Order: sequence, then structure tokens, then C-alpha cells
Amino acid sequence: MEKALSHITVLPSTKREREVFVNKAIEEIANGEQNPLRIEIQLKNMEETISMIRKSSLVKDIIRREADKYPGKTFETFGAIITKVETTKWDYSTTGDTVLVDYQNQMELLKAAIKDREKWLQALKPGMIAVDEVTGQVLSPPRTTVEETLRIVIQ
Repeated sequence: MEKALSHITVLPSTKREREVFVNKAIEEIANGEQNPLRIEIQLKNMEETISMIRKSSLVKDIIRREADKYPGKTFETFGAIITKVETTKWDYSTTGDTVLVDYQNQMELLKAAIKDREKWLQALKPGMIAVDEVTGQVLSPPRTTVEETLRIVIQ
């Protein structure tokens, strides 16, 4: 039976290999050698697959244990430079700081006010002019750009 990760090992392993691979892939898509929708679906599926593997706490732990076999903070292996880094996460909910809670609540209210204001401005149509009742400022509709994209749901 074929192993799952055998497919990954045939992909580029270095920055240079990645550049060559990407350029060749773009060329094949542009030349019509591959169905672009099929490739887009495959790429989307690959992104989600890679994300799921990398987010696994079991995989993260195993990778860290493997890295710990190398002495020092920085080491080189498989054509990559790896630096062991510690990150600190702060849990402020344990402090009992009511001032911080107030600030956080104000921030949530401010975010909601910004969203409301943006929706109000979006309602302005080209050629319309509005006047802010509080500041007296003359407002125009926001400039928009439209880009067609595809939403892909893997079934």
C-alpha cells in the first residue's frame, strides 16, 4: 500500500526547486495542458490538507521532539535553516484587571461602531453626497473595486 506522505516527498524541497516548479506549473496552466478548474480545486484541497497536518498538536509535538535532537538554537537540515523559537502567550483573563476588561469592551463597541459606519457609507451611491450631522463634514461614497473570484467547497 502506498504511503500518504510519499506524494509530498516528490514536491520541491528547496527554494530554487519551488521556483522552477511554480514557473512550470503556471506555464502548463497557461498553455492549456491542464484543466485550470481541476488544478484550482486540487490546490485548494492541498492547502487545506497541509493546514490540517501542520495544525495537529500530535504532529507539532513530534516535530519539536525531532528538532530537540539537534544541539543549539539554530541548525541546518534538509536544505533548510531551522531556529528553535519560544513564543509566549498571555492569558489576561486570569488577572482580575477590570480596567483591561473595560478597554476590551470599549474596543468591541468601537469595532461595532466602525462596522456600522462602514455599512452606512456603503449605502451611499455614486453621485450622492451626505453630510455628517455631528461634524458637518461632506462625505462621498467609498471607492470600490470588484474582483471576480471563485468560492470552492471540497465535497
